[in-house]
Amino acid sequence: MLLRARDLKVPGARLLALKILLAAHSGDRRVEDLLAGALRRHELPRPERALLLELVQGVKRRELTLDHHLAPLSRLPLNKLEAPVLLILRLGAYQLLYLDRVPPWAAVDEAGKLAKAWRLPHRTGGFINAVLRRLAKGERAPLPDAAKNPAAALSLETSHPAWLAKRWLKRWGPEEARRRLDANNLVPPLTIRVNTLKIDPPVLAARLSREGVEAVPCVHAATGLTLVNLETSPASLPTHRQGLWLFQDEAAQLVTPLLGLTPGARVLEIGAGRGGKTTHLAELLQDRGMVLAVDEHRRRLRELVENVRRWGAASICPLRADATRPLPVRPGSLDGVLIDAPCSGLGVIRRHPEIKTRLKRPDLDVFPPRQRAMLAAAAPLLKPGGRLLYVTCTTEPAENEEVVTAFLQAHPQFRLAPLPAPYHQFATPTGFFQTSPADHHLDGFFAALLQKE
Repeated sequence: MLLRARDLKVPGARLLALKILLAAHSGDRRVEDLLAGALRRHELPRPERALLLELVQGVKRRELTLDHHLAPLSRLPLNKLEAPVLLILRLGAYQLLYLDRVPPWAAVDEAGKLAKAWRLPHRTGGFINAVLRRLAKGERAPLPDAAKNPAAALSLETSHPAWLAKRWLKRWGPEEARRRLDANNLVPPLTIRVNTLKIDPPVLAARLSREGVEAVPCVHAATGLTLVNLETSPASLPTHRQGLWLFQDEAAQLVTPLLGLTPGARVLEIGAGRGGKTTHLAELLQDRGMVLAVDEHRRRLRELVENVRRWGAASICPLRADATRPLPVRPGSLDGVLIDAPCSGLGVIRRHPEIKTRLKRPDLDVFPPRQRAMLAAAAPLLKPGGRLLYVTCTTEPAENEEVVTAFLQAHPQFRLAPLPAPYHQFATPTGFFQTSPADHHLDGFFAALLQKE
């Protein structure tokens, strides 16, 4: 019998981690959303909050390697174990293998406490204890021989799916593939974008300091801050509730200004999601003009509406629609279009490690047709001289350069526009914008700026 959330009293980090991982394992909710919800509901002390984030993201980051070492120690195949049992084992194994500050006996003992808190049968608790004790004593499954099977070895050493390790080995070679996979396992900084409609970055940094948060300017993004030394959950801060900032990676902050918008422009955003780039567009327009924010997912659009309300932007018009089909926009009426294209997300694995196990190789074939359809549907809506910005958060040429090249061949009235001078450090040899965790310590974003003649 599982213990329901309402039966639990003030849960600690490990119990919350188990609840979050179980909810992600048994449904379609993403870990980041579940983590954010847990931090809103529970005001955890700083060490507990840090441990919660480490456990949840760490287990997802190293899941494949954890299962590799756990499988030989279990009398049942891991896929036959009940989800709470498997996740308690993963939590214990992660602490044993990757957290030096947690003594082995404590990791095993806490796993036993989790089994009791979840009201698992006594014999199941004994099974968990036995598996983790063997792991604590140093029993490890050998890794594949890199000379005989380099992809399998790289997969388990970096905890990425074998198909991706093989793909990147072929594309980049062993040293570069290893460098890029290792970069995906680094913990990213916590960056925010300042709402310049309401406040300037230095003023917000001073206010955050009074709220107990040290904020330093981002290296590249002019309106970005990096949060360090947090004493409390940042989402609970008054400045966040007042709509003075939102979470956004620095690379995502860099792409939107590429459109070069001026106040009064009419802009379409396709794939608006929760409104990160939407609100940025409104700021660049100084909230004068129109941003038609399109997304086909009802839940995401509801969140966008709430974020826009908190942001205080009046120029944003949300619209639920499938952007691969004709939109209710007069042809030739727009100054700019931003397509935040659906993609595999392989550029943001370090921030969303669950992508490693959620994404399958055949999924990569799903995205290019939708990407091409969105570009084709948006092209006639731009006026002459208008700009189209195509953005993804993936590293795959089939979703990036190849999609844009095919579009330009089919639409000779468009050309690839040069990137502004500040962006030259992110320019590829063929003129596209590209960042990566390995090269820039940023999420992996791709952008193509297209001009309509």
